[in-house]
Amino acid sequence: MSLNLASVLTQDGGAALVERYLNKRLMERRDWETVLLNKNWGRTDPLATYDGQWSKFTRKGRSRRPQNLPTPGGAGSDPSSGALLAVDQVSLPIEFLQEYIDIAKTLALTSWINVDEWAREELPYALKRRLHEFVQNRFVVGRFVPGVWSSTSTIATTAFDQTAEATVTLYSQSFTFLTMPKYYCNGKAAFNDLDTAVDRANWADVRRIRTLLINAGARTINGKIVCVCSEPFWSDLSMDNDNGRITAAIAGSWQKIIKGMENAEVYQWAGCMFVIDDAPYTEDANNENKRANFGKIHSALFFGSKAYTWMPLTGAKGGAFKDPPLKLTNITKTGYSYSLGYMIPYQTGILNDTWGVVYKCPVTENLPNGYSAADPTRMLERFQNYA
Repeated sequence: MSLNLASVLTQDGGAALVERYLNKRLMERRDWETVLLNKNWGRTDPLATYDGQWSKFTRKGRSRRPQNLPTPGGAGSDPSSGALLAVDQVSLPIEFLQEYIDIAKTLALTSWINVDEWAREELPYALKRRLHEFVQNRFVVGRFVPGVWSSTSTIATTAFDQTAEATVTLYSQSFTFLTMPKYYCNGKAAFNDLDTAVDRANWADVRRIRTLLINAGARTINGKIVCVCSEPFWSDLSMDNDNGRITAAIAGSWQKIIKGMENAEVYQWAGCMFVIDDAPYTEDANNENKRANFGKIHSALFFGSKAYTWMPLTGAKGGAFKDPPLKLTNITKTGYSYSLGYMIPYQTGILNDTWGVVYKCPVTENLPNGYSAADPTRMLERFQNYA
């Protein structure tokens, strides 16, 4: 077909010259912080190869209170019995995470996006996000039955984080995972007693939790108990006036709290340091011990130093990742596709179950901006539970 100037200037004729403009600048994506993988809070215990299938952590017991010599003016005598040395031990199994991505050779050669580089970026990123969830799970339930992906679809045949199993048998050994004590806001005795319309986080509960942890000998972190909590939790907590103390602090020009309020930032208060977790552990009402996608009830994790352990992904002494971290596999005859994947060890667990607390509270705003009931898990970026 030939086009002259007149036809090019028409709608139909001009359409023949319309081409797509390829914008190679990628749109920004959300970042996930994975704040619980912090070596300054928990123990980091890299795993060496060829040293066993589980770890046994040992805490030396303290000696008893000594007695006075009963008859200091006489010949003297020994105590009727001697002090004993005893230990507490926590055993944690080494478990494995695995994932892979198939890449078509034609796609890798022709796409304007470097697909191989993309896969090498995404696999470790999702791994860190899942390890963060494992730490949350240890605090709340100990361990969940592992989720399993389907071989015929993109959903899970065994749902993720839905069935708690604090005790599991691996390597022909029984392991019981410790959990942290649970407290429910406003002094409620049980999860199902929480009123999602009324009950909210408050400073009286926070002060009590810190006191309980200090009474148990929890070691502070820079003089504070750490609280890892969600933004909705913090928003509700910051609405509480702490029996007039916050008003008094503002009136007294206490700069830290004033600056924090002005900038809508978290601030230290009541002996606690608050850290926002952008992927909190949440539950639906009347459905405890099952991770929800956007649950109404949020768990804030309070803890002192070295209350839990997790294995770092890198490090000179070993860890989950070696260099190179990903395995490349090509088993096709002509090389039309290949895969990038990993199977790596991990280990995380509670070591001192009196040095942490799970504080469960309903929140006012549990749904994200733009949430749609027609596509309720879109913003979770494939980390929904498939329950």
